[in-house]
Amino acid sequence: MYQFRITKEEKGGYRFELNGIKILVEGYKVEGDHHALTNPDKAVAFFDVENNLYGISNQPSHYKTAEEFFDAMFTQFKIFTHA
Repeated sequence: MYQFRITKEEKGGYRFELNGIKILVEGYKVEGDHHALTNPDKAVAFFDVENNLYGISNQPSHYKTAEEFFDAMFTQFKIFTHA
């Protein structure tokens, strides 16, 4: 299980944050060692590099957990940061 910093948003949903990547989700539940997304199609992930915001909707990919979605975004993040 990834050690996300999870905060409840005022307008509903949750924000997951880890290593510069933020994921907004409608809801989640812990299943085993993963954070299962209760409505995966409404999840959005984003990151900021040099004052440019990059983001993606989970709707076309349908990642079922925050960990899967994070891994996909982290791969893109490394491309932009040359890490």
